[in-house]
Amino acid sequence: MNKIKVAFVAIAILAGVGGAFATNCEQCANSPQYVWNGSMYVRVGIIGEDYDCFIGAGVCTFYQPDPIGQPNNYAPCHEGGWFQL
Repeated sequence: MNKIKVAFVAIAILAGVGGAFATNCEQCANSPQYVWNGSMYVRVGIIGEDYDCFIGAGVCTFYQPDPIGQPNNYAPCHEGGWFQL
């Protein structure tokens, strides 16, 4: 009985962590994207239409996880470098 309880708790923890990651990725992809130009964050538009990311070191774009509560907080979204189309 105790082993079954431990298994259910482990499944619940894994489901919670997986759900948190899935929500974060979806929020990143559906949010406005910004790039750092050396002095400020600049909105770049839609990936594939206005800009694109290429494989490389660093962060391609950033997004605002909480634009109303923390308007000056930006988090990494896509990896690599970026170029304008």
